[in-house]
Amino acid sequence: MSTTTAVPARAARRRRASGPTLAYVRLELLRTVRNPRAVLLTVMVPILMLLVFSGGTDAHDKKQLLASMAAYGAIGGGLFATGPRLTAERVSGWLRQLRATPLSPTAAILGKGAAGLLLALISSFVVGAVGRFGGTGITTGEWLELCVALTLCATVTTALGLLVGASFRSPETAQGATMLSYLGLSALGGLWVPPDQFPSWLQDVAHVLPTYHVGEVARAITTGGTVGAGHCAIIAAWAAVLGVAATVAWRRGTTVR
Repeated sequence: MSTTTAVPARAARRRRASGPTLAYVRLELLRTVRNPRAVLLTVMVPILMLLVFSGGTDAHDKKQLLASMAAYGAIGGGLFATGPRLTAERVSGWLRQLRATPLSPTAAILGKGAAGLLLALISSFVVGAVGRFGGTGITTGEWLELCVALTLCATVTTALGLLVGASFRSPETAQGATMLSYLGLSALGGLWVPPDQFPSWLQDVAHVLPTYHVGEVARAITTGGTVGAGHCAIIAAWAAVLGVAATVAWRRGTTVR
């Protein structure tokens, strides 16, 4: 076969291989937006907290609260669309069945990761919309910038969710670990209470966690500040470390039991 004919043949094979994967990713996205529990936890709860705690605060505090609640919802999207569902599919044998299809072994991971980022986008968009049209004073540009930034930041908790999903053998255990991670990282990262109100030793703990830096990015956007490169670098480092850990756990755990 000549080089001229080999190149189109390889391209056609790649298209045939990617088609089922893209179809599966679309399926995961549809399943995610139709999951009422995930939407309740990552959209409705942050909105409720925003409405309850924003009364009586000044404009600056309202913007900071909006940033925290939008970040709270976005990181939850990355977690709940990945960990418990991935564990359940491993245990039920669904992933084993997928291996009998033309799907690549990474299709499930890509689907779950895309679902996590979509849920983070939906949460940050809706919570941001409540802030935009609810009197917090943020502009449309800040609202949209917040959506993009928090979706990118959610790669951290998406990777964490994939790690949880690949590490646990029981869906109930994975659900508990996901919820504990969500609440613990949110509280210790300063999304519920401003980090400067923590004791000094707890502030040191908060500064290590990725959720603290996600919150700082969100607060810089809503208050008109400058997003610090250091915050972005720490978030990216956490995402890389958790992504590697999830990959290792996935390779060890995908011999579906």
